[in-house]
Amino acid sequence: MSTKLQTAELAYAAAMIDSFGVLRVRDYRGTGLPEVTIQGKIAALDWLALVTGVKVRSIPKAYSRHQCSEHCPDKHMRIESSTLRWQVTGARATVVLHGCLPFMRVQNRDARRLIEAGLEIGYKTDVVNDMTRRGWEIPDLRDQPRARVALVR
Repeated sequence: MSTKLQTAELAYAAAMIDSFGVLRVRDYRGTGLPEVTIQGKIAALDWLALVTGVKVRSIPKAYSRHQCSEHCPDKHMRIESSTLRWQVTGARATVVLHGCLPFMRVQNRDARRLIEAGLEIGYKTDVVNDMTRRGWEIPDLRDQPRARVALVR
């Protein structure tokens, strides 16, 4: 993918993040690291993984379900299940939120907060170049003293 993401694609990603995303700033070695997570059995997570360069992870879950004690011979039933998780952090999260922000309606305030946090951390050149190749617009980094970027155009 080397062309700019289309408006419809950005709006689609924004709708998914706005609807299902958990946006938070995670403390990482004293630095606020933006993090966006979507978890659930959502078929479109594979598409988000493709356009953002991250893998969708399968998260196993196991729990004990308490059965009826009057009619059932076994009071506890072991249930094993899994769910899917798509997660972007750091510079990648900043770039994704920057691209999706114009289309976000519900979590736009939190998205702005995460973008601000992300612009204060150092960027890895490889991440920014990868996001550029995938068609994402990169926020203006010139005023960020800690940014380490050599953009590929």
